[in-house]
Amino acid sequence: HRDYKGYGGLHYTNNSGRNDLVTCKVAVGEQDAAFYAETRGPLSPHTDPNWMLLLIDADRNHATGWFGYDYIINRRVVDNKTTTICRYSPDTSGGSWVEVAKLNYRDADKQLELAVPRKLLGLKGDTCSFDFHWCDNPTELKNPISLCTEGDSAPNRRFNYRCIWKKKGP
Repeated sequence: HRDYKGYGGLHYTNNSGRNDLVTCKVAVGEQDAAFYAETRGPLSPHTDPNWMLLLIDADRNHATGWFGYDYIINRRVVDNKTTTICRYSPDTSGGSWVEVAKLNYRDADKQLELAVPRKLLGLKGDTCSFDFHWCDNPTELKNPISLCTEGDSAPNRRFNYRCIWKKKGP
């Protein structure tokens, strides 16, 4: 939450922070990329709008996708065990997120984990590299600044986590 004095007698208040992200991890295996997020307090219900969104820049190319992000997870959560992954499609008017698959996820208390097939993300071979960003409760997904002004984001602002993976020996 933000509650600060501003310039000229203004006071800035923002209570959109819902799930305070404190730990974010990724593990890559031969078949899947597994993601983990932990919050300071108990997770809000999965039915909340823009709940625990995971953005992935699978090709590490800022010129593709939505400001570089090719995929978004949890844009539509089906139920307490199933969510969706969407790919950004610039072909529609103004671009849009198109659902490409359903994924299983698990959450308990302050923790959320899910796995994404590497093949779905186009991460093939014995090495891969991708960027990812968690955010919760952005009011809108209009531009990357919306990840900074509402809710919580990890890493902060417009930064990303980067995963560089190489399969170990035979």
